[in-house]
Amino acid sequence: MRRVIGVIGVLCCAVALSGCGAHPFRPQEYPLRSGLIPAFEVAGPVTVSNAQPASEAVTVESYGGNSLTSSLKDVTEVMVQQMREEIGKNGKLDAAGAPKSLTLKVDSLRSRYIAFYFKSTIEFDVQLGDGQLIHETVHHSSGVLPQDLDGCIAEGVMVALNDARIRTYLAH
Repeated sequence: MRRVIGVIGVLCCAVALSGCGAHPFRPQEYPLRSGLIPAFEVAGPVTVSNAQPASEAVTVESYGGNSLTSSLKDVTEVMVQQMREEIGKNGKLDAAGAPKSLTLKVDSLRSRYIAFYFKSTIEFDVQLGDGQLIHETVHHSSGVLPQDLDGCIAEGVMVALNDARIRTYLAH
């Protein structure tokens, strides 16, 4: 009987710990509602590219024995795709202008749990085709972890496309 109780105890511990550990997070676009990025002028076609070479997994959230991991390259790629889409939706293109380029590199994305909600921060660089390097830090919060992380990426796109330096570059 004592042995059976010991085996049951070990099995209970194994089941309790089975959810612990690192799990992959696959970032995806979180749609921005209309009006968050006002229309802006774009003088020439725009190329948006990913400058983040790091493809190894990094922790983007850790709480209670569980963690989510993703690569900064994958996070940057989602940001690049959403930036292209938002420029297409909100940019008033004058195709006669000179080509423009924006190169993105996410340096970190991290969420932390704070009493019933998650708060995330994304830090990224935008390299403009004229050589300017713009560093942005953006905060986001949500009660749902995947929305917190994906929403933070989307909010980063919104902040970048509302930045006067980036708008001025795109307009000239």
